[in-house]
Order: sequence, then structure tokens, then C-alpha cells
Amino acid sequence: MAKSVAVFPNEKELAAMRVRLSRSKASYVLPPDASAVDRAKHEVCAKILRYMRKERLTQRQLAAKIGIPETRVSEVVHYHIGKFTLDRLVGYLEQVHPRVTVRVA
Repeated sequence: MAKSVAVFPNEKELAAMRVRLSRSKASYVLPPDASAVDRAKHEVCAKILRYMRKERLTQRQLAAKIGIPETRVSEVVHYHIGKFTLDRLVGYLEQVHPRVTVRVA
């Protein structure tokens, strides 16, 4: 049985990867000590992202549906919660889920 050997990318491949990664937006990770408002914003972003995936929409299609620029949708689906107020995010969610209910636990 032949043994497979993992091959590490060469310098040219690594450079290309670095360029691609530098152009993409990273998703915001919620810290363990996040405030209740930040946790709520994060959850609303997650609901919007789940909707986008369930409906198989692109960011451009979701932006058109909500009526916001595509760059804003990118910030929402990458959890850049510091760029939004909770009421604005809930407003976006209401555009895709008109009967959404928001509860405070």
C-alpha cells in the first residue's frame, strides 16, 4: 500500500494564497465576555446568514432584497457587528422575515 505524502505549498503558491486572503473579509468572532447587545447583534447576523444560505442567495441578491448595498450585506454576513445598531440589524432581518419576533431572555 502506497503511503501518501503531504506536500507543503511552495513559495509561489503561498504568495498567491496570501494575496487572496488579504482581499477577503474575515468574520468577527464574538468574545466570551461580549455584551448582551453584541450577542443579540451576532444572533441577528446569524439568522440573516442562515436565510441567505437556505434560499441560496448571493450577497448581491440579498442586498437587492433588503434594499442595501452589497458591501453592507458582506459586513452583516461576516458579523461586523460594530458597524451596526441592533435596531438596524433587526430591520434588515424584518425585510427577509416579516413576522420575526425578537425576545429578550
